[in-house]
Amino acid sequence: MNVYCAQVNEDGSTTLYYETVQGQGFVEYVVSAYSDVEDAYLRVGETNDINQDSYTDNVRNANFEQIRYLVTADFGEERRPFGYIRTIYLTSTLNNDNSISLSWTSMGSSTPSGSENKPYKIYRKLKRQDTDWQFLAEQTQRTYTDNLPPICSDSVLYKIELENDNGCVSRSNQVLHVVGDTQIPNMPNLQRISVEENSQQIFLDWIPSTSDDVMGYVVCSGDPCVTLDTIWGADASSYTCENCSAEQINSLAVMAFDTCFNTSLRTDRHSNVVLSAQRENCSDKVKFSWNEYEGFDVLRYEIYKKENNSAFTLVGNTQALNYELTINPTIPNYEFYVLAVGANNITSKSNSEVLTISSAQQPEFVEIRKVSVRDKNQGVDLEFFVDADIVVNKYRLKRAENGGEYKVIANIPYTGNNTVQYTDNISLENNKNDYSYIFEAPDACNLVYKASRPATIMRLELTEVDRSTNALSWNAYNSWDNGVGVYEIYRQPESEPAPVLCGTSGSSTFTDFMGDVITASDKTNYYVRAIEAGAGNDGKVQTALSTRASIKRETVIFIPNAFTPRAAEGDNNIFKPTCYFVKQGTYLMRVFNRQGGLLFQTNNTEEGWDGTFKGEFCHPNTYVYVIEYVNSDGEKVVKKGTFALVE
Repeated sequence: MNVYCAQVNEDGSTTLYYETVQGQGFVEYVVSAYSDVEDAYLRVGETNDINQDSYTDNVRNANFEQIRYLVTADFGEERRPFGYIRTIYLTSTLNNDNSISLSWTSMGSSTPSGSENKPYKIYRKLKRQDTDWQFLAEQTQRTYTDNLPPICSDSVLYKIELENDNGCVSRSNQVLHVVGDTQIPNMPNLQRISVEENSQQIFLDWIPSTSDDVMGYVVCSGDPCVTLDTIWGADASSYTCENCSAEQINSLAVMAFDTCFNTSLRTDRHSNVVLSAQRENCSDKVKFSWNEYEGFDVLRYEIYKKENNSAFTLVGNTQALNYELTINPTIPNYEFYVLAVGANNITSKSNSEVLTISSAQQPEFVEIRKVSVRDKNQGVDLEFFVDADIVVNKYRLKRAENGGEYKVIANIPYTGNNTVQYTDNISLENNKNDYSYIFEAPDACNLVYKASRPATIMRLELTEVDRSTNALSWNAYNSWDNGVGVYEIYRQPESEPAPVLCGTSGSSTFTDFMGDVITASDKTNYYVRAIEAGAGNDGKVQTALSTRASIKRETVIFIPNAFTPRAAEGDNNIFKPTCYFVKQGTYLMRVFNRQGGLLFQTNNTEEGWDGTFKGEFCHPNTYVYVIEYVNSDGEKVVKKGTFALVE
């Protein structure tokens, strides 16, 4: 007799399906269940309908154990055919919130007739979501692990079925688990809190959570951390806080939440840097202070500056929480921020601090009225005209060499007078450099200096054209608004006690023909005097002197070899050497007869011997001259020779 199926019902009862038998003397079908205690099959029920092919056992509960059944057809003493079957007993283990392992028993040492080679079928039903059982898999093995989709909270049921060719199905007991996603997502990694440069709004950057079921993030503030906003999206990685002030310290943190609204642990709070900048009145110093950034280890704080509408530039860095910077007070608008720099180039920007620099009262006029070179090129006399109504600490005089950078050479005290004078004790002797000056007067704060126009020393250049002609050139004098009216050129041979005006020029060149003075000295000095075209703002017509320049010629003496004293005047009747550029005061000429008697002597290069001695003409003969002088190289020269006196 075959028992085909054992079907466990929800209440734990079991319905058995079996093969009916025919024959005379039938009494009943007896259903027995094995008792471990009695170690025997005990009757649990019977039916006397020979055609009934199923029976439900309500005595034993198959939800808690596997039950072994014996079904017997009782024909009295004549015969008793029978068959065995076992229920499928299903057990389960909850591995975690979304994994359940199933295992079940076999139906006996041999598979019931009609179920040979058929697979077990596994079914699942979620009470809240499913109205019908969901087929999961079919297999011959008696273990299975179900990986559930994310479920926030539900009850899950499982059952196992084994089909039979005789129209019935063996079914296991049902197992139930209450499941739910109680696993909190992984925490995001908050990178920084910073300030957006243009909008000055606080924003956060973070690395998203690595959990698969993240649905968004919560930003919170303070301690305890109170929710500010919710950001939807698993890949969200930044947030701009429109209600956070960049000029206040904001302590913010981030949490991830999943599809079941489980929240992760809160990140460490990060606090933004709030910058404060202070500048005292009439100061070119700005003092900065700020709070420590909280959230990552700061390697340094970098200070950035923007002037007017230019780009930000780095001006310094520090590990302290304060900094002092010197600014240019002539620039009206400044903007600053501090950048906290951590490892791996993580940075956080502070709020921006804007400073508007109000200009102090400026001097109305600052002029260089005179740049005049002293005698022998030893120093430069300068005169300035400045607005003395603004009381200041000092004025600055700057000098540049050969068009280079202007450098301060003197701080000139304030006197209360509009006219200020100064002497630059620079030696210009043998100094071929070009020098220019700028005079600067500060504002009422002694910070911003107003500069005069540059004024350049007139440097005189001298060139020999020939023995009697010199060419002069100089740079035009450039510091007068009215310009130069005229240049006066002065010449002083070394033999003369004072310079003489030798000409004027409307340009910066002049040619001097020395004429009758060429024999007077071996060295001639020149300078140029510039005269202003009209009175300046100080009411004066100023003058300025150039550098001194001199020319030294080669000493040349031409000595005649004969003369005729009795000839007409001007017809070679005087014995006189022609001298060029003999050093003044060193000339001595003597004339001797052949016996060594001194007939004539003079120390004047323009005086000669007329051929007489004590009022009487000397006889024609050969005479001796001795001439002594110092040449242009400073060497003493003695020339001796003879010449003829002709009748």
